[in-house]
Amino acid sequence: MSSFYSSRHERTDIHCRIEYFFDLVSNETFEGIIDDISESGFSLFTDQPLDVGQEITIKTALYLPSQSGIVRWIKPGDDGYIAGLEFR
Repeated sequence: MSSFYSSRHERTDIHCRIEYFFDLVSNETFEGIIDDISESGFSLFTDQPLDVGQEITIKTALYLPSQSGIVRWIKPGDDGYIAGLEFR
């Protein structure tokens, strides 16, 4: 994992299903699973390829430090992708 994510704050496993979107104009939502979370960010399992630097907005009832995140890294997984996001 990248250094911003692995060393800044302690991570907590949560495995929480969320919806997210890229922009308000298209209103298209995608699903993912937050695997673990910290004060500074989270890891996200998704079937959508994301780009480093891309911002997503999260729709969930879960309390988060922010409802948006910036993709800091992404790699292929067994059933899609896993991405590390930093809260905005």
